[in-house]
Order: sequence, then structure tokens, then C-alpha cells
Amino acid sequence: MGARYEQYRWWLLDGDLDIVSDGKIAGASLPAALADLSREIDRLGDRGHHPTNQPYRLIVYKGAAVVAVRPATLGIC
Repeated sequence: MGARYEQYRWWLLDGDLDIVSDGKIAGASLPAALADLSREIDRLGDRGHHPTNQPYRLIVYKGAAVVAVRPATLGIC
């Protein structure tokens, strides 16, 4: 039997709560999904995606529930 992957939706917001980027991610666990998401956000910076209004905030949902909120001191800052 294969590993079960949970589906999560995420938003990266700037200081004015405008959506900078959003998407979906899957992982065998929340920490695994967050690790993949951190790499995805790092790639946003590599593609020149630089929000102008700091601070940033990352919000991760599973269904209607918020499962993670992180200050986004991430790669695009």
C-alpha cells in the first residue's frame, strides 16, 4: 500500500494582506508539505517574484481549517 498524501492550499500575503502568490501542495505529512512549499517559495524569488510591501505571511489550509501560519522570512524577502 502506498503512502497517503494530504492536500493543502497556501497563500503568501504581503503586509497589506494582498495575495502575492498561492497554490496547492501535497505531502505525506504537514512538515513534509511545508518543506516542499518552502522550496516552491524559494523558486518564486528565483523567478523574480519580489513583493514590495513587507512583512510577508504564509497561511496553509487543509480544507477549511488553517493548519499553519508562518511569518514569511522566506527566500523571497
